[in-house]
Amino acid sequence: MSIETIDSIGYVVALEGTKIRVNLLEGHKGQLASHRRGISSVSQPGDLIGLDAGTNLVIARVTDMAFVDPDKAHSSNVGTMNVIDTPLRQLIAYSIGYVCQDGDNRKFISESWKLPTLGAKAIPLSSDYLESIYGVNEDEKNSTVELGRDSRTKTTKINVGINSLLSRHLAVLGSTGYGKSNFNALLSQRIRGKFKSSRIVIFDINGEYADAFIGQTRVKETILGSVPPSPAKLFSPLAVPPPPPEVFDGKHPVYHRIPYQAFGYAGLIKLLRPSDKTQLPALRNALKSLHMVCADSNSSIWTGETISPSTTQTWFELVDDCRQDGQEQLSLWLKKLRSNAIPPFQKWPPFKSLANLVAEFGCQAFTPNGASKRDAFSYGNVLPLVKIIQQLADDPRFNNVVNLSGDQAINNPASMWQEEVEKEVDYIFGKKVGEAQDWDVHIINLKNIADDHAPMILGSLLEMYSDVLFQRGQYNNYPTLLLLEEAHHYLRDPFAEEGTQLKAYERLAKEGRKFNCSLLVSTQRPSELSSTVLAMCSNWISLRLTNERDINALRYSIENGNEHTLSEISGLPRGDAIGFGSAFNIPIRFSIDEAAPKPKSSDAAFASIWS
Repeated sequence: MSIETIDSIGYVVALEGTKIRVNLLEGHKGQLASHRRGISSVSQPGDLIGLDAGTNLVIARVTDMAFVDPDKAHSSNVGTMNVIDTPLRQLIAYSIGYVCQDGDNRKFISESWKLPTLGAKAIPLSSDYLESIYGVNEDEKNSTVELGRDSRTKTTKINVGINSLLSRHLAVLGSTGYGKSNFNALLSQRIRGKFKSSRIVIFDINGEYADAFIGQTRVKETILGSVPPSPAKLFSPLAVPPPPPEVFDGKHPVYHRIPYQAFGYAGLIKLLRPSDKTQLPALRNALKSLHMVCADSNSSIWTGETISPSTTQTWFELVDDCRQDGQEQLSLWLKKLRSNAIPPFQKWPPFKSLANLVAEFGCQAFTPNGASKRDAFSYGNVLPLVKIIQQLADDPRFNNVVNLSGDQAINNPASMWQEEVEKEVDYIFGKKVGEAQDWDVHIINLKNIADDHAPMILGSLLEMYSDVLFQRGQYNNYPTLLLLEEAHHYLRDPFAEEGTQLKAYERLAKEGRKFNCSLLVSTQRPSELSSTVLAMCSNWISLRLTNERDINALRYSIENGNEHTLSEISGLPRGDAIGFGSAFNIPIRFSIDEAAPKPKSSDAAFASIWS
C-alpha cells in the first residue's frame, strides 16, 4: 500500500529538534484510525504514527496529547482545516526512524535524524508497515522465532532473529508472578521446534521447567543431590533404576552429585575464598599435593612412600590442629610434598584432607637452630580456612549435592584436575563439536541447593565451564544457550559482598559469545545482579518491575531505551513485556504467548484449596 492511498488524519505544524507537533483533523478526535489494511491506534502516548517525507515515511512515537485553544493555533485556511471554536487536538511525537523502499520490500531504518516537512500529512500505520517496523533484517527472515503480538492492536506478530537475540546475551527481568518462567519456557520450546540441533542448558532453581518439555525427545533432567531413599515395599535397595524413556515424561530424573575435585584447581580456590597473603599459599600447596595423601580406616590423613602403609615402610600422619607430636619429621615430609617427590595414590582422598594439608603447610615455622615446628601464631592465620573446609565437610546440605568422599580413580596425576573438570563439563554443559551427545535440552534441577551455598556451588560450576570453554577454543565449542533462572541468587554484584564473589560468569558475559556460549539471564532483582553481566546483555525483555533500584539498574544498562519506555515498565500487566536491544528495531511492547505445556510456576490456589 502506497502512502498516497492512505487518508490523512492530521498534519505537521511544528518541528522542534526531533520533536514533532501534529494537529489532528476534525474527523479524528484522537481515537482509533482505521483503514482497509487494519487498525492502528493514535489514542495514547506510546502509539506510532507515520509522517509523509517524500519517498520515505517517517515513524514517530507519540509522547503527549493535548488540546490547543483556537486563538493560539495558526491562522485559518492554512493546512486542511479552518480554525473554529472547537479546540484543536494536538499530538506531540518524536521521530524514531523511517521506512524506505528497498527494491520490492520495505525497510525500517532506526535513525531519528530524518524529519517530515511542515504541513506533511500524518497517516495511521497499516499492518504491513507495522510488520516492517517490528520485523527483522532480511538476512534473518528464515531464522526467526515468534514471541507474541503487539499489545495495542494484537494484530502484528512480534518475531525476532535468533542470531540477533542470542549472539550477545539476553536479560529477562520481571517481578515474581508476572511471566518470566512462561517466557523462558516459550522461547526454549520455540527454539527447539524450529532449530532441531539446538542445545539448551537450564539452571532450574525451583524445579519448575521439567513440565514444559513433557512429550519431547532428547530432553534430560538431572537433580543435583543424592538419590532419596525409596520405600522398601516399592524398590529393593539393590535394584537398578530403569532407564528413562525416549519421550521425556518428567518422572525419571537422574540424580547426580558433583565430585569435589570436578570444581578444579581454580574452582576450589574460588569455592573456599582464602585470604591472599596467608591462606592462599597454603591452599595452593595443599591442592598441588592432594594426590599424594590418603585416608585410612580410622579417617586419619597420611602420606607415605607406597600405596599401602606397612610396618617396613615409612608414612607420616597429617593433622588439622597444632599438636606437637611428630613435628621433627614435618619439615621433611612437607618438602617431599612441595617437590612432588612422593608416589601418587590411585584414588582421590576425601575432601577433608584439604583441612589437614592447609593446617600443616600454614602452621610450619622454624626455630633459631634450623629445626621446624608447628607454630600457634602461624596456625591462627590459616585456622579460618581450616574451619571452612571442616564445616563444609560436616554440612549434610553441602554433602548432599557435592560428593566429598573421594575414592574416584586418578588416571593421570599430571592432568588430574583438567580431566575431572572436563568430565563434569561434558556431563552438565555438553560435549564439544563432533562428539556424540544424548540430549539437546538439559534441565539442571537445583532445588536441593541451599540458598547460602548457591553462590559457591553454582559460581564454581560456571567457573569450570568457562575454563573448559576458553581452552577448547572458538571452533570446538558447540553453540549453547545457558538459561540462568533466578540469577540474582548466584550472579551477584562483586561490589555488594567483597571477597565472597565468584566472577567466572563475568568473563562468560564478556567473551562467551566468541566461544559459542549465549547467556539468558533471568531475574526478578536486577539491582542485585553483577552490573558487568547486565551491561554485557544487548537484548532485554522486561516484564513488570516496580522497585526503583531495579528500574535504575535497567536505566544504567540499556542502550536504546528511553524514559518513556522505562516509565511503562512499572505498570505492565501480567504477561506483557517490553523488548528492546539489538534484536529489536525499536522498543516494542508486546503480549507474550502462553507456553504449551506450561512450566510448574503457577500461583497457589489458596481459595479453592482452603475451601
